[in-house]
Formats: sequence, structure tokens, C-alpha cells
Amino acid sequence: MMQHRSVLLPAWGPLRQAGLTLVELLVAMAIGLIVVLAVTAMIVVGRQHERVTTGFNDMTQGGAFAATVVDRALRNAGSGFMQGWNASDGLGVDTNGALGCKLNAKRDATTVLPRASAMPAPFAGFLGGASGQAKLGIAPVLIGQGQSASGSDILMVMAGSASIGGVGREIRAGLSGSRIELDNTLGFQPGDVLLVSASTGALSDCTITQVASDFSAFPANATPSKLLGIGGIYVGDTDKLGTVITAGLAPSGRGSFISGLGKISDLRMDLFGVGTDHVLYRGDLLQTGNSDTPEAMAEGVVALRAVYRVDSSISTSNPATPNLSWEAPTGTFAPDTLLAENPPEHLRRIVGVRVSLLLRSTARQPEIAADSEYTLLKDLPGATTVTLADADRHYTHRVVETTIPLRNALMP
Repeated sequence: MMQHRSVLLPAWGPLRQAGLTLVELLVAMAIGLIVVLAVTAMIVVGRQHERVTTGFNDMTQGGAFAATVVDRALRNAGSGFMQGWNASDGLGVDTNGALGCKLNAKRDATTVLPRASAMPAPFAGFLGGASGQAKLGIAPVLIGQGQSASGSDILMVMAGSASIGGVGREIRAGLSGSRIELDNTLGFQPGDVLLVSASTGALSDCTITQVASDFSAFPANATPSKLLGIGGIYVGDTDKLGTVITAGLAPSGRGSFISGLGKISDLRMDLFGVGTDHVLYRGDLLQTGNSDTPEAMAEGVVALRAVYRVDSSISTSNPATPNLSWEAPTGTFAPDTLLAENPPEHLRRIVGVRVSLLLRSTARQPEIAADSEYTLLKDLPGATTVTLADADRHYTHRVVETTIPLRNALMP
């Protein structure tokens, strides 16, 4: 017979349940909260550094692109017409040639130059506005100090492709219908844009025209043609064209010349300036894209300043040892003064440009990230100090400068 043994339970009640006390739970939560805060702080700092790095990289890339755009334009300045300025008439009399001549151009029978109204912003103040822009003449490069909407400088650059070497060809007779007589027409291609100028001993008009699409330098008889047919989008005003040619061929004239500027896609008569929205814009003087609206080129550009590199030894009679200096675009080198000078001695002496850009990042920082002042073109004529508002100092800023030689500014 089996015996049953009684099990005695503690007198104080059932067995105690296993788990965490309230104190232990609070301690665990506090530790977890500390870990979360630490990780969050690391993420926040990391994101801030990422924003700083991204903003700085964007600023660097945007600045490099803006500098490249300006650099490329300036290096080609004067291509196609710079060597056509007809420095001397052979009798020791210095002449004006193409440089400084008042530019006339039509696109599809619509006059684009001289302008009847001011350029759209940020270029409305270039050359003092509408009246000055109506007198715009041929020049490889001009600097309009403080003339953009933002108070920065405006760069004007003119260049072609120099498809026939950039040397002006002398015109032999007055305009005959839609044909121009030259010694020969070799090198010209259908659709080429041309600059026709007259050397008259005084400031004169010049005009843009275009080689006809059906032109051939070798007609069916295989004899090289001396007659250059004109026609196309930029054929221009034939009455004005005839007047320009006749002025150079007159007894008091010193010749009329054609300079080849290449295809429309190669032609550049541009303005570069900074808008109030910190964007670098390009304006097309010839409206080659059939639009007068400036094109945004690069963001984050606060200011643009430029000065000329000048060789005062360049002359029409005696090439001498270079005598280089920096010149601000004021006084003798103000754009309207350069265009009004006859002969254009100081335009010829410009052999380079130094461009300074103040750039700004796109990422706003919680703390001050920029100095209160930045000096552009430091220690050079035309140096300018830009003072930043406190709100702008939360964005990283930097100054980028480059010196660009004008490779087409050749000595006579």
C-alpha cells in the first residue's frame, strides 16, 4: 500500500514571479535613451557634414563650369576679324579697319543690331542702356564695370571660327545685285557668316551678311569664281551692305573688306553677367537661337569682376618688347570710350583679361560659414570688396580667379 507524503507550502503564499523591477526598467530605458540620443546626434552631425561637403562640391563644380564658359569665350575673342583691322594704309596713316565699327545685323529681315531697346536683364545697363547699346561696335572683348543688374561687371565677347584665317579679304568693286567681287573666293563655304567693313579714316558702319546656300567657289566651268553670292538668315540689309562697301571704295576711303566668321553655330557675340538671383547669364547679341532671352549658365555666382591685360608697346609701326600692365575698365578703357576711339589704339593693345568670380554654395549652414567681406582682383586696378549680409554668411563662399590670354590679339 502506497503512502502519500504531504508537501508543505510556505506560509507566506505562492512562489514569487520572475521579471524586472520598476527600478531596473527605468535604468534600462535611460540607457536606451542615451544610446538613441548619441546615435541621433551622430546622424545629425553626419548629415550636416554631408550638406557642407555637397554644397562645397556643388559650388566648386559650378564655379569651375562658370570659369570654363568664360575662359572658352575669351580665348576665342577676336577670331575671324582681329587681323582684319587694316593697321596702315601704306602711307603711314593709321586706319580704323573693322575694330570699333558700328555693327548692323538682321535676322530673317528683322533688325537685331543696332538695338532699338535695351537688352533684357541682367544686361539692361550695358553701355549705359538703350542709347549706348545702339552704338555697339566690333570689339574682341569689352568690360562694362558694374553694369549688370547685380552691380557686377558685364563681359562682351565677339568671336567667329576664323575659317579662312581671320585675315580680311579686300573687296574689288561695289555690290552687284547679290554678289560681291573679290580677288578670289577660295575658302568660303555656303552658309558662312561674314563681317563687311570699310576703312575710311573715321568711325564707320559695318554689317553682317551671309554666303548664299547655292554658292560654289568652282562653278561648272571649273574657273575659280571671283563673285561671292550672298543670301540666307543673316543676309541683312543689302542697301546698308552696298553703302558700307561704297564708303571704303570711295576716293577718300582706304578699302572695304570681308572677314569670315564661320558657321552660325560657330559665331559668338555674347554678353556674360550676373543676375540678382546669383546666376551667371549669357546674352546672345545676334539672337542666333531666334531668342532675345538670356540663357542661365551657372548658379551660385554672386559677383563677377574683370580687368584688362594691356601691352602698351603694340603699335602699327614698330613691334617692340612687350610692356604689360593691368588696366581697369574705366577712363580710357571704359567700353564706350574704347568704341569711340579712332583709330582704335587701345582696343588693339588688350592682350588678356583677368576674371574674378565670387561663388556661393547652395547649402545653408546653421552657423556662420563665410567671412563678412571678400575682395575680388585684390591688389589690381579695379579691385572690389563685396560685403555679405548676415543672412548670406550662413552659406559658404569662395573667390575663383583666372587670367585668360586673347590668342587672337596679334601684333601688327
